[in-house]
Parts: sequence; C-alpha cells; structure tokens
Amino acid sequence: MDFFITTPLPEGVISNYVQKDNCVEFICNDTIYCVLVDGGNWEEIRQELTHRKELKLMEKNRIMEREKLDSLTGLYHKEYSRKVIEEFLKTSASEQYHALMLVDIDNFDVVNENLGYLFGDTVLVNIAEALRKNFYDTDIASRIGGDEFLIFIKNVSNAELLKEKARIIYSVFANTYTGENKNYKLSCSIGISTYPKDGMNFQELFLKADAALLYDRENKPDNEEIHFGHFYGDIANPGLYLDNECFHKYQINRTKGFGSNNFDKEITAFAFDIMSRTKDVNSAINLLLNKVRVQFGCSQICIFEYASDTPDFMMTYFCSNDKMEADKKEKEEFSDYLKGHSFTFSESGVYSLTEITEDDRKEEALKKIGVKALLQCAIFENDVLKGCISVHDYEKCRNWSDYELDSFLTITKIISSYLLKLRASERASRQLYIMKNFDALTGLPTLHKFKKDASSIISSTESKCERKTLSQSVINGSTADKSTVCSGRKSAIIYLDITKFKYLNNTLGYETGDKILCDFASIIYEENKSKEGIARISDDNFAVCLTYQKENEIIDYIQNINDKFSQIQKAKYPGTKFIVASGIALVNPKEDITVAIDNANVARKTVKNASQSTYCFFDINMQLNLQREAEINNTMEQALKDKEFVVYLQPKVNLQDNSLVGAEALVRWIRDGIIIMPGDFIPIFENNGFVVNLDFYIYEEVCKIIKEWMSQGRKLVPISVNVSRVHLHDERFVDEIKKLVDSYEIPYNLLELELTESIFLNNTEAALSAMRKLRSLGFGVSIDDFGAGYSSLNLLKDMATDVIKLDKGFFGHDNMQREEQIIVSSIISMAKQLNMKVLSEGVETQNQSDFLKSVLCDMAQGYLFSKPMPVSEFEKLI
Repeated sequence: MDFFITTPLPEGVISNYVQKDNCVEFICNDTIYCVLVDGGNWEEIRQELTHRKELKLMEKNRIMEREKLDSLTGLYHKEYSRKVIEEFLKTSASEQYHALMLVDIDNFDVVNENLGYLFGDTVLVNIAEALRKNFYDTDIASRIGGDEFLIFIKNVSNAELLKEKARIIYSVFANTYTGENKNYKLSCSIGISTYPKDGMNFQELFLKADAALLYDRENKPDNEEIHFGHFYGDIANPGLYLDNECFHKYQINRTKGFGSNNFDKEITAFAFDIMSRTKDVNSAINLLLNKVRVQFGCSQICIFEYASDTPDFMMTYFCSNDKMEADKKEKEEFSDYLKGHSFTFSESGVYSLTEITEDDRKEEALKKIGVKALLQCAIFENDVLKGCISVHDYEKCRNWSDYELDSFLTITKIISSYLLKLRASERASRQLYIMKNFDALTGLPTLHKFKKDASSIISSTESKCERKTLSQSVINGSTADKSTVCSGRKSAIIYLDITKFKYLNNTLGYETGDKILCDFASIIYEENKSKEGIARISDDNFAVCLTYQKENEIIDYIQNINDKFSQIQKAKYPGTKFIVASGIALVNPKEDITVAIDNANVARKTVKNASQSTYCFFDINMQLNLQREAEINNTMEQALKDKEFVVYLQPKVNLQDNSLVGAEALVRWIRDGIIIMPGDFIPIFENNGFVVNLDFYIYEEVCKIIKEWMSQGRKLVPISVNVSRVHLHDERFVDEIKKLVDSYEIPYNLLELELTESIFLNNTEAALSAMRKLRSLGFGVSIDDFGAGYSSLNLLKDMATDVIKLDKGFFGHDNMQREEQIIVSSIISMAKQLNMKVLSEGVETQNQSDFLKSVLCDMAQGYLFSKPMPVSEFEKLI
C-alpha cells in the first residue's frame, strides 16, 4: 500500500520517491535519504527528515565557521579578522580606546630548519592556544602570516593594560616549548597602534602597528626578560618605518590540520606524522605526551623505563602543566616512588587508581608526591616489560572511563613502537661506537678515540701551563717568555710494540698471544695514574699519552712497564724472552696530535735488534720519512708521464657460488723494478692535490681495459675505482667522469665509483650529492670502509648506494667474536632491506668466508680469494 497518496509531503521533499519492502527513499534538498518504515508511520519519517535537515544545517554552519579560521591554529585568518575589525570600528565612538597589536616570531625559520616544519607547526598551535587563554572572548586574535599574529583589543582602559598584555604575549613565546635544545628559545617583536589616536580605520591602524613592529625588531634590547613592545606614538621618526603595502607582505604559505574531531584518529595521525618526519625524536615524544596530557585534562604525564644498569625504573620523559622537565625535587620524589617498585598491570596492560589512599604501601609514595589519581599503561618488547606511560592527576580523584582506557592503550602502542625503535637504534649505535672506539680484546681505546683523548689531555696540560705562566708573570711584574716561566707539566706520546710478537703467536698459539696482549694492556693501564690517554693501535702496538715534568718520569714509566711485563711473562712462559720497544715523541701543543703519534712510531721503528726492553726519543735525525716525502713530491709528475703507475686488479667473488663478479682497481708505483705500495704515496698525494691527476689517470686506464675486453669479446665485469675526498671540492667531478667514459663508448654500469665512509662523515652533503648524480647517470656507486666511523647507522638511511663494503676492521680475527657477528649480520640485514648489496673486504680465512655466507653477504674480496694482480693475470680468469 502506498501510504503517501493521501498524506501531504513535508517541506523540502519532492514528489519523487521510491517505496521498497521496508524503507522509503526521498530526495530532500538535493540529498537522497533512505528511511526505514514501520507500518507506514509517517510521523517517524517526518521526524527523521527534520532531524537530518537540522544536521545538514549544523554541518553547513560548521563549514562556514571553519572558513573564517586558519586551518592550522584555529585563530581567525587575515581577511576575516580584517572584515570583523572594520565593521566594529564603523560603529565605534571616537571617545572609545582600542588597540591593534602585530606580533612577529623572531628567527622562526631556525626552528623550522633545525627541528622540521611539522615541529614548527606544532609550536604555532601551542602559541595560538596560549593566546586564546590570555585574551577576552571579545578580543580578536588572528594568524595573518607564516609566523605573524594580530590581536585587536577592544575598550582598553589605559596604556598600562596594553603593556601588561604585551608582556603576557612576550612570556607566551618565551615559555613555548621548542625542543630540548636551548638554542631554539623563542622571542617575538610587538608593534602597537591605538584607536583613535593612530587611526580611525583598520588600514591606518595596521599600517602604524606594522611600523611600530619594524621599529621594535630593530631596537629591542638584548637579553631583556620583560618586554612591552613599542607603540607607534613612541617612534622618533615614524616615516622611516611606514610601508603602505605592509598588509600584503603577510602571507601564510602553508596550512595544515591535525586530523578529525575524533581524538583517536587525530592523535594517531599526529603521532605518525610528527614521529616519521621530525629531526628530534625526544622532543617529538614530549610534544605528543603534552597533547595527550591536555586531552585527558591531567596535571602530569611521564614515561618510566627500566634503567640499563639497575633493576629499578627511571623517569625518562616528563610533561606537566607548565614545563617539560622535572625539577630536582620532583626527580627525587619519583626516584623514591620508583625505587624497588613493582608495577602491576591488567591483562590488557593497564593499571589505574581512581583514588590514592594510604592503605596500600605502593600508594604511600604517590600520596606523598600529591598524586590523587593515576593511570598507567605498560610498554612491552617481546612480552618483556620495558616501562610504562603514566598519567597523574594532582587535582582530583577520578574514574577512568572505558573510552579513556581504550584511547590510552592506542596512544601507548604508538609511542612505545617509536620509543622501542629509538632505544634499539641507540643500543646498536652504542655497540658500533664501542666497536670502533674500544678494542674488543683488551678493552682499551682504539687509535680513533686515542687521538681525541690525547688532544684533550694536551690541551688541558697546556691551559694549566698558561694559567701558571700568567699568574707568575703578574706576581713578578714580568713579561718573560712562557718557556722561561712555565714550570708546569708537559705531554709526551709513547708508542709501544712487543717485538717479534708474530713469532710468539706462532710458537705459543693465538689464544696465548691474546692473553699476553691483555696482560700488557692491564700493565700500561695500571701504571698510568690518570687512566686516560691509552690505546691499542693495532696488533701488538700500543700508545700512551703521558704528562711529565722531567723526562726521567717518562723513562721510569717505560721501565716500570717493561719490568712488570717481563716478570709476569717469564713466570708464565719460562725460556721465552719478551722485549718491548718504545718510541717517545715530546709533544708540541701547536702541532696536530697525529704528528706526535707518527714521530713516536718512527722512533719505535729505530729500536732494532735490541737485547732488552728499550726506548728511543724522536729527534732531528729521524727525518727519513720527511725526506722520502720530499722525494716523492719531486718525482711524481715525471713518474705519471713515464707510466710508472700501474693498475692491478683484485677479484670480487660471489660468496654463494665463488663466481667472479667484479674487480677493484688498485694502483702500484713501479719504479726501477721496485713496487711501491699505495700507503707510501697516496696520503702524500691527497695532501698535495696530485691525487686528482693520478685518479683520472687510473680512471682512463680502466676505461681502456674495459674497451679492450669489449673488442675482444671477453666476459665483462664491473671494475671499481676509488674516489678521493679531494674530488668533492670540484663541482665538475661528475661531469668529467661522464665525459671520460663517453669518450671510450663504454656502458656506465661497468665503472663503479667507491667513496669511503669517512668522506661522508666529513663532507656529507657534497658526498651525497655526487652519489646521486653518479647513480642517476647509471654508474655503480659503493661505500668503502663502511663501519669505520661510528656514525654509520645515522648515514645509512641517506646513502642511496648500490653496494656497501664492510670495513676490514670487522675481520681482525679468524674467529669473529659474537658481538662482531651481531653487528655485521645486522648491517647486512639493514642494507638488504634498503636494496643495497654488501661486499666484505679483507677476508683472509675460510671461517670468515663461511660466516659471511651464512648471513647472506653478497660478495667478498681478500687474500683468501686472491691478492691484487696485474691485468694480464686477471684476464686469465675471464
């Protein structure tokens, strides 16, 4: 039965409708509605249509309201605020007193550039919220530019009130959280114009407030904690600051929202966005926590995590109503609460207290702190409790709703996922740092760390000497030369070597050799009073930075080491003679520490055929190396013309089937029938710039080799060549490479460019730019010596490379230690996930090869497979 035949249609419903089994479809106000029908009850249908019409009107009004607002901050946008203020001023009496303030954030681009634009957007939102709280509803606040705000204050009683409002604005910016780095503390400039004195309409007031703002920016005192901005009437020469087009210069270039009205969706989108794009994860977590705290209407929110060296929890993040860091008292109170505390969580991972009482011992500490209600959600990693997020209410007891519990669980999952990844990354970086800075066998620092430690010791010793010199000069009224006055301590580098240690390893075994090295490391550590400035340089070579006043102290130190080491080893290995050769270099504080280390090493090498532990000071007679360098400088150009530099090729093999997959081009200097290894001349060439000439000579020789193979129909494999850091200073480098390869008409992919990891650490932007250009052309690119710098993991995400070559330092022993295996396998796994191939260099034993094969390393090169060889020998392999 069609029950609408005798029933008038409601307003807005057109006559076209379709009656179905249990519903009626209408078209009302251009919208199709489907309404369930219960026995033809028209009243229900009419009510439903009316309700839906009201909802549509509400949505329309909401959209219209949002069109007035800046989508990021929720304040009025520029045009709407102008319209409202103009309408208000038209009806305002001339005896009334109003003010227009323009506010500009100082150097806000620094925050955007260093912390990211999303982080900057969040800061703007926080500022807008603070402005809302500090002005009346009748006042008009708007965002008129990227980092500029306008506040129009109605019916101001006096100028002092305006100064107070300006001071509040200034404090809002000063107290706005901008990350944990104090360098990004915000400030602002404020310009003020008043009605009717400075203008009777919006344009006049805006023009003069802008002039006052410009004046304030240029004349604001440094380090002023309380600031009131500047009034237009106070400017001495206002004409210098007026800009008739000022309104048009304020532009909002970017606007963003933060999701839907549903908090779960909003916080999820916000969390994933800020966490994935921020440059400061810790500050991003703090911002996220603050957003949660505000939503829950609580006094405080914290994250507690297990401390690595104790069984107790510690507070790692803190956020309250007025600050982002706990003060000393709060830290002590929470430390007492967390000490020995055992958290209890429900099956879903939640623990809540609606009212803190003194009945439970667990709650006593919270009662002392002043917490009245508490909500905690556990952070688990592989079913192991790692910490929790804890919300505290200091103002009231409260019952936590199911909605709050569900939302808190969702939030915790998001935060914990990033937090656990951050902690894992920190652990991996720490492990890599330890591997590169501390010797795995002895625990002593490596050469890399020793240089820093020794430089610090020398600098400290020198500064003490300078203070003593200055003091003594003042007392004596003298301006004597420092060397004649300073009687403080000086520094020396000692380079120590257990002679014939390879023989000891062969006769006593490597395990015993390792124990001997550990014994020696313990002795030089114990004998050094400061316990600093000690290192295992390599194999059986050690270094010490020693402070002394008289040179006899250095000799005594060495003799004590020699005596103790000899006594211990004789007791363990009777009949075996242990001799330590020591080279000593007295440090010149004005020279780089590397000079002293090299000099000490030169002195050590002069101790030959010694019958007992002995030492030698570096002196002027040990300049052979310098002379050798001069000889190389004098002969290098002619040697290049005479083709004395020869390309050797070292095979690269596929670890899965041992097939030949490539080669690395290495240079040898053959002079008068003697082969000079790269280590003897490449560092010198890099210092004098000749490496550019040599590299391009090698590049061309490799192109010739590939071209000849192509003409002979040989198997073609890519050949990699080294790129010196010097090339990165030349913007034409990539173009020159392309031009060279094009001239020989060979495919780009047959030439692979190797950049060392150190290049990225020292010239990150230039190295990444060169890498991108080379890869875009089709050249293969690899990262040599990966892992040699402790920032490797930070760089890996930015390295768009084809191959990473693991540093041979990972394979210093036949049997890799478990920590080394973990690091190597992790790097290989990460590289593969980033679509990079991995090549291990310096592979010398079958054990190393078997391990690399087991962790799916792609390629390897090293003496186990082949030494570098002349091209003619390599061609027999293809």
